[in-house]
Amino acid sequence: MPVVATQPADLPGELERPPEPGPSGGLYQGPEYRQAVGAGRQPAPPFEELAHPEPYDPPWLYRLAVTVVRFLVFTLFRTRVEGLENLPPPPFIIAANHQAWFDTAFIVAVFPRRPMVYTMARRDTVFNRRWKRRLVPRFGVFPIQPLRGDLDERGVATVYQVLRRGGNILIFPEGHYSRGRALKPLKKGVAHFALQAGVPICPVAITGIDRLRPFGEVTVSIGPPIRPDPPSWWEVNRRVQRILESVRTGILHAFGRPAQARRPGWMSGLFRGLLRRRGGDTESPGSYDRGGSP
Repeated sequence: MPVVATQPADLPGELERPPEPGPSGGLYQGPEYRQAVGAGRQPAPPFEELAHPEPYDPPWLYRLAVTVVRFLVFTLFRTRVEGLENLPPPPFIIAANHQAWFDTAFIVAVFPRRPMVYTMARRDTVFNRRWKRRLVPRFGVFPIQPLRGDLDERGVATVYQVLRRGGNILIFPEGHYSRGRALKPLKKGVAHFALQAGVPICPVAITGIDRLRPFGEVTVSIGPPIRPDPPSWWEVNRRVQRILESVRTGILHAFGRPAQARRPGWMSGLFRGLLRRRGGDTESPGSYDRGGSP
């Protein structure tokens, strides 16, 4: 049965802490994730001091902010949440379309208050003052320092460590604002994180934000979770591309329209034809935008 929410009372409240934090059940976990959480050969990096360490024990400011935002979202706008039955058990990655700077408020408002939904912000701008470094982490924001589209190693480790502790991560895989129901090309970071950590991706589509006005209609649609297919051997790039297409399809299906298949370019088609003639797929893992833009 589809579950729809049109008021805060219809939304999920707080979830209990799982017996063990992080993904379980024998799911595949990649070497990058294992290294970040201390299961690799080298000692794990320390947890980011500017990130809240306990997803199941949110600061009182986070609880207050979610309560106030929920009230405003459902009072000032005709907000409708669809697909609540699709929420997977935490931890998971939320992948949403990005239309405005206040998208985050609508998304965080419709998810459970516990565990926390973590977001990312630039270290050199959002965390550049002492009062910001004291205040911002209390709202579930942790610092990153992207360089040429890639997250810094410290930011990547924080993503994995938050997931290991049971928190949810919000990522906008487009990296930039889009308009309406059109999606920009998705960056690969969301798929890479999910594959490495063995956690599902929760696709979310928001409509009505680009023409937002008081008492206007806003719909937040949650699609079925996308669970990464664990590789039998380490072929990350191909798996990342496959998961990325699933994320794109999931967001578009949440919009309520089918995804349009992309035609491969003539150059890639030529090379694929030559490879098939040689008797197999010899595609090798290439470079990938691991972190992307949040």
